[in-house]
Amino acid sequence: MVEADVVIVGGGASGITAAVAAAEKDASVIVVEKGGTTGGAANMGMGFFAVESKYQKAQLVDFSQEDAFRLLMEYTHWRVDARLVRKYIAQSADTIDWVESMGVEFLGAFKYFAKSTQTWHVVKTAGSNAPAERAASTLYRALTERAEELGAKILYRTTATKIIMEDGKAVGVEWVGEDGTTTRCECNAVIVATGGFGDNPTMIHDELGYDWGKDLHSFRIPGVKGEGLRMLWEAGAGATTPVMELTYTTPGVTDVYKTLSETLRQPNLMVNLDGQRFINEEIVNNTVFTGNAVARQRQRTAFSIIDDSILAGYRAKGLDYVTVHHNIKTVDKWDRELEAYLSGAGIEASGLSALHTDDQKHQKNFFAADSIAELAEQTGIDAATLEATIKEYNDACASTDDFFFKPHAFMRPIVGPRYYAARHFPAGYGSLGGVDVNDKMEVLDTSGLKIPGLYSSGTDACNIYGDSYCFYMPGNTMGFAVNSGRMAGYNAVDYMDSEEF
Repeated sequence: MVEADVVIVGGGASGITAAVAAAEKDASVIVVEKGGTTGGAANMGMGFFAVESKYQKAQLVDFSQEDAFRLLMEYTHWRVDARLVRKYIAQSADTIDWVESMGVEFLGAFKYFAKSTQTWHVVKTAGSNAPAERAASTLYRALTERAEELGAKILYRTTATKIIMEDGKAVGVEWVGEDGTTTRCECNAVIVATGGFGDNPTMIHDELGYDWGKDLHSFRIPGVKGEGLRMLWEAGAGATTPVMELTYTTPGVTDVYKTLSETLRQPNLMVNLDGQRFINEEIVNNTVFTGNAVARQRQRTAFSIIDDSILAGYRAKGLDYVTVHHNIKTVDKWDRELEAYLSGAGIEASGLSALHTDDQKHQKNFFAADSIAELAEQTGIDAATLEATIKEYNDACASTDDFFFKPHAFMRPIVGPRYYAARHFPAGYGSLGGVDVNDKMEVLDTSGLKIPGLYSSGTDACNIYGDSYCFYMPGNTMGFAVNSGRMAGYNAVDYMDSEEF
């Protein structure tokens, strides 16, 4: 029989943070991680949310804890746990200092898009002063080293299968090791932080209603299959309604042909399969809202359309919207990427392109045509309606957009001579929520009462955004993972020292 004070199921962003927190308070800790590394999906990220950090103060960012609290609570119509939101926000700046004490450095606080707040603290990578994809992997290496330094034991390629309950309390975990051996471990507290179910198409369909690979092209981080939620529910945990951390994508193009992708994610004409506008395209840099809008369309499909005249403007002045992670400001590589895509020659890509499957990379979702009729034929858009929509749109470009009120600066007519379209689908970084917790990250049962000794953190327990991720405060998913893991680790040890235990 193996014993530990705290067993943490999952060594991703939240789990490894919980391990450090619990070990700091002198608890013996075992982390059960089914993969071969820690950090999980967060290794693909760049940084996390904080408010009133030293970086924001140095950058004269005028955004307080009160501002953040009010924004999130009003965004969710107060349908989330206000106490948990408040504690998360209050701890966030200290967590920046906390991970810095482990050797992590930050570039500063960033916005993701113009109307977002400057809350995204991007991790600095060795030898670079520029934001970089996967920068957060540096953070999780540091947390892992610290956890092991404090005595935490990490079991890689080991899959937890059951939370052991006695008299209504969590008292252990059962797992299967890499060699197939089943082990039962007695412990005083269990923390489940398994990252949701983004790699489980069946759960995605059953819980969210999407058919992965058809009308949803979300990231599938290997191994994130929802076992943690299943174990929690089997242990008596109350269920919450999960959501997808939604965005939108052009499969096989986004993150691969980066100039093509970024050029077709600008505030230009967007239509559905019926050839109708359905969005004020000014908002396309809020990828959450755009993903929501695309998901409402027939076949959950939409198309951005530009032409050579718009492209000429970008050649002269650069793109309207520039993202921190891609930093594509010009269309200098457009011709090379277009030729490579249309010829099927492929292109060397990096970063998040690794998350596209071979099937996605071979789908045709980018189109070039010499007429509107030809573009409609290639894409399947209703030709007559598309012609009428473009005429109406071009007329509005000469005056005002009286239908969706898009700023005139972004109203550019579609006149040719060549036309380009990108097909978009809903995408996402993974699921959010599924298990009910309180402001101490204690798991609640179906009656809303806490289950002694049982905790959950990270995306399994991330119920704080309502129906849509709050992209107005970027860095929030990783921010909640790290901060809720820290809370769970501390509170689990406090529980062991309490009269309740």
